[in-house]
Amino acid sequence: MSAIQTRPTLTAPAAHRPGWALGAAVTGAAVTAAAGGAFALPDLPTGGTSVAMTHYMELLATNQPWNLLMFMAVPVVLAETVAITELAILFRRDAEPWVKALSRWAGIIGGLYFLVVFGYLLVNAAIPLTTGGGWRGPVDVIAVGGYLSGAVPLFGIALLELRVLGRGLTDTTRLKWHAAFVGLFLVVAHIAMIFGMLDPTLFGYHTPGHTGMNM
Repeated sequence: MSAIQTRPTLTAPAAHRPGWALGAAVTGAAVTAAAGGAFALPDLPTGGTSVAMTHYMELLATNQPWNLLMFMAVPVVLAETVAITELAILFRRDAEPWVKALSRWAGIIGGLYFLVVFGYLLVNAAIPLTTGGGWRGPVDVIAVGGYLSGAVPLFGIALLELRVLGRGLTDTTRLKWHAAFVGLFLVVAHIAMIFGMLDPTLFGYHTPGHTGMNM
């Protein structure tokens, strides 16, 4: 009886993966290059002139820390609470009841709160600046307009939670609307931040006189 010979099983070579040492070396080199470049770059001259601020930044910078808390911290924290709890619900449909309750009440309070902020700034800032010609160039309009437009998605979330909007939606569809509203708020909020931090004089605004908001 002849012995049965078996051929060795040929396996494809495993794909080469860089080890942790290579990753650490690349990361270290990138950090070193970034830090060296930051220290090597010369300081940009300002000419001794003060930088003009948009009304968005002026609002947050005055009456510290209350304006920053009322107009930035509170609405952003509530919106991020909705976003984080929504992710937990999306990944685990059987999430704890307190997670769903926190998401619901953060959405309701955030929407109603920002609606009050919207009305206050519209009456005390946007309308007077428009009628009085007090805008500081296009970036000023974009920054304030982007901030105020955040009322639409936040109030939309509140209407969803109160079952005023999308009363016949399924839970899955309501989560999709939630995610869309949260994403829209983050987009307009970051537009407001980016344009609000710019110097209006870079885009043609001249400073004949100071026209601050009376808050």
